[in-house]
Amino acid sequence: DPTDDIPKPAIQRIEVGKAIVLEGIVFKTGKSTIEPSSEINLMDAFNTLKDNPAIAVEIRGYTDNVGKMASNKKLSLRRAEAVRSWLVMKGIDSRRIAVAGFGPENPIGDNSTPEGRAQNRRIEFFRSK
Repeated sequence: DPTDDIPKPAIQRIEVGKAIVLEGIVFKTGKSTIEPSSEINLMDAFNTLKDNPAIAVEIRGYTDNVGKMASNKKLSLRRAEAVRSWLVMKGIDSRRIAVAGFGPENPIGDNSTPEGRAQNRRIEFFRSK
């Protein structure tokens, strides 16, 4: 079947109970404003959710370790909410999308380098259904 060769979008490929980093989602520094360059990756997430109505996700926001823990937790939650709002405005049922903000918890990069901090500032999609 030739359609087997078409790679599935990342969100569709993840198993229930697993998370993936949604690459290329960028925010203005210290804000929850989504940068326009994020649009193409958000459209991939939107299309996957639209085409697979049984999938439900939790959008998880993370920050680097610069700044206060409390403000980073709030910022990471606002960023996750911004992604959720974007998807809901496009037509995804809000009941399918939960949000959580983890601040600098669970780093995936080295916070002592600019590259590592950039890796840690991320949005993950955790598939809940």
